[in-house]
Amino acid sequence: MLKKKSLPKSHYHVLREKWLKRHRRVKRQFKKKHKQALELVSEIIPEKEKLASSAAGLLMLSSTLPATTSAVEKLIDQDKPLEQVEIVDNTKALISELTSLNFEKVRVLTVEEETKISQTLSKYFKMDIKAEIDGKRLNRTLGVIGAEQHLTRYPGDNMVTHLSEQEAKNKFIYSSGMAPGRGAWGYFANSRSEFGQKAVDRERWYIAVQTFLAPEYNLRLSDYRDFFKYRKMLVVNPRTGQAIVCDIADAGPAVWTGKHLGGSPEVMHHLGFSEGMRKGPVLYFFIDDPDDRIPLGPIDI
Repeated sequence: MLKKKSLPKSHYHVLREKWLKRHRRVKRQFKKKHKQALELVSEIIPEKEKLASSAAGLLMLSSTLPATTSAVEKLIDQDKPLEQVEIVDNTKALISELTSLNFEKVRVLTVEEETKISQTLSKYFKMDIKAEIDGKRLNRTLGVIGAEQHLTRYPGDNMVTHLSEQEAKNKFIYSSGMAPGRGAWGYFANSRSEFGQKAVDRERWYIAVQTFLAPEYNLRLSDYRDFFKYRKMLVVNPRTGQAIVCDIADAGPAVWTGKHLGGSPEVMHHLGFSEGMRKGPVLYFFIDDPDDRIPLGPIDI
């Protein structure tokens, strides 16, 4: 007697079996990792116990918990066992709050606008952002940024020693070249042997600002010189929300260029200005960080 030949499984059944297998595995992992959270949930909302029978149900349940169960929500979010767990992105919210300003027409902001923006940036980036510190400020806080070259970090520094292997692969960063002179405060280190990570970050994330246009700059030259040296600033692309904690390491650009500040190749790349015109409007405000706790580099909201 001939055996009946079994038909091949349909694509639907194959996918269904894979989904059920994955569902059971995720369910086991979820219950194992969040045992305490599930017990607390069952005590707080007993009528929702049926929802806990599936991983999808647990995610729905977490969204209905009262404020007193925030600890449970954190436990559920901690390991993110399911891809459906949403990561909240406040970038769009920040851009929305800044849209009241017309950034296509760069101008000197009013004191009221600066105050509002500094409060908004402080809220989103969790740091003390100011347009003025100890009576010192720049000539503006909204301006056009343009590309600068790499600065010589120590005697003998060149493009070969300057870039990491990964940075050298970036066409824009590599092709920017080295500036013919040093920054406003000279070398970042006296020699290569004294060159540490702090100096690396200072040059990598530097900006050049028009210090010479600061109010009463010529009357307070020594005060401003010390104040501006490696002063931290938050630079934000208001169109995209991209932001970097930078330090002032050079003066410029010249007024006739039509630009108001310059950024290192790395700064320009991470702000989204490494293509096209390679310039654009940015907000740049001081960061009040007297204890030097905030690191330099790109920052997310």
